[in-house]
Amino acid sequence: MKKVGILTFHNTTNYGAALQAYALQTKINHMGYKCDTIDYINKEIEDIYKPKNIKDIKGIKQFAKYLLNNNNQKKVYNTFSKFYIEHMKFSKRVNKTNVCELNNDYDKFIVGSDQVWNLNLSYQDQNYYLKFVTDNVKKNSYAASFGYKEVPEEYKEFTKNALSEFHNISVRENQGRDIIKSLLNRDVSVVLDPTLLLERKEWTDLINDEKIEEQEDYILLYIVSPNEEIIKFSRMLAKKYNCKILWINNTIKKLKGIKNIRGCGPIEFLKYIKNAKYIVTTSFHGVALSVALNKQFFYGLSKEKNNFNSRIISLVDILKLCDRDIASYSNDKIQNINYDEINIILEKQRDISLEYLKKVLSE
Repeated sequence: MKKVGILTFHNTTNYGAALQAYALQTKINHMGYKCDTIDYINKEIEDIYKPKNIKDIKGIKQFAKYLLNNNNQKKVYNTFSKFYIEHMKFSKRVNKTNVCELNNDYDKFIVGSDQVWNLNLSYQDQNYYLKFVTDNVKKNSYAASFGYKEVPEEYKEFTKNALSEFHNISVRENQGRDIIKSLLNRDVSVVLDPTLLLERKEWTDLINDEKIEEQEDYILLYIVSPNEEIIKFSRMLAKKYNCKILWINNTIKKLKGIKNIRGCGPIEFLKYIKNAKYIVTTSFHGVALSVALNKQFFYGLSKEKNNFNSRIISLVDILKLCDRDIASYSNDKIQNINYDEINIILEKQRDISLEYLKKVLSE
C-alpha cells in the first residue's frame, strides 16, 4: 500500500486549516492509501497560536490582554489538540532541520490545501514548496494557494524554480492558476478545497448530531474582523427573522447585542454552522463549510487593499453563488439557496477534483 505524506498548515487553532487538513487526509485514506499529515513544526507559525507564557509578555497592554484572554486561549488550544489526536494521524514530529529524514518514508508527498505558497505567511519557509524532497516525481500539490494576487518580486525566481520541480500541480483559485501560467507557462488544474471533497453525510457523521446549547434560531457570524457593513447586515437579518446573533470569536472583542462564542473546537464549530438559520461570513472556509453542509449563508468581501477575496470569489463563481454577496441584498430581498441545483454543480466539481487526486496517487 502506497504511503502518502501531506504537508499543510495543521498545527494551528484555525478552524479552516484544521478541517481542510482532516478532510484531505480522510479522503485519501478512503481511497485506499495510507496517509499521514506531516507533523512539521514551523516555530514562527507555532508561536502565533500556542498559549502565551507570562514571561513572554511585554508591556501593560499585552499583560492586560493576557489576563483577560489567556484561559480562553488555553481552552481553544486544548480543544484543537484533542481534535488532532482523536481524528488525524501524523508522521513523527519534524522541523526545518530534520524534515529531510522523511524522504524514504513516503511514496508521494502532497502540499496543500491552504496558503502554503504564501512566503510572507510562512516566514519564507521553503519546505512548503517541498524543497526537502529529493525525488521530484514525489512532489505534488492539491488545492495549494498563494494568498496574494501576484508573487512579490523578491520571491519570483525562487517560486518559479521550486514549482518547476513539481510532478503534478493543482491550485485552489483561478488566481493561482494564472500565477503559475505566468511563471512557468504551464496549465494546472483548479480543484475544490478538501472541505468540499467530503459529502454532507461525512461531515454530519463527524459532528455525530450532538446538540449545542442554543435552542433558539440564530444567525452565526464568522468573520476575521468586524466591519460596519457586515454587522449592519447581520442585525437586519436577525431582526427580519427574529433570531439572535452568535459570533464565533476567540478574542476579547464584544459587540452590543451579539453573543460571543469562545473556546470551541473544530467539531463544535461545525455544529454551530449546521444548526444556524443563516451564516454570515467573510471567511473562505465559512463559505465552503456552509456549502458542504447545505446551509443558507451570505458572505462579505474585504475592502482592504491587501485582501484574500480571490479565494471566495473563485469558489462562488464556480458554484454560481455570487449573488450571496451581502452587497446584493436589502431587507425586502432575501432569497434562499436552491441546493438541488448547487449540489449538481458541486458533484461535477468534486468528480474533477477526485480524478486529479486519483491521478496523483496512482502514478
